Amino acid sequence: MADARFALLVAMTVLVVGCNTAQGVKKDVAIGAEKTGEALQKGGEAVGGALNKTGEVVGGALKKSGEAVQKVVD
Repeated sequence: MADARFALLVAMTVLVVGCNTAQGVKKDVAIGAEKTGEALQKGGEAVGGALNKTGEVVGGALKKSGEAVQKVVD
């Protein structure tokens, strides 16, 4: 009888620890997903800013070359 109680106690303990571990894993995954989302958003903003600056530089260069060609034509 004592062995059965001990086995039941051990089984209950393992079950409770398992549930807490699963909840902890779910919480860790949620936190990791949130951090990943924030990092992706910041990366996207940085790439967008770089593309805007590149576009401005290329546009300015094209404008200057167009003006130079126009002066030659005139």
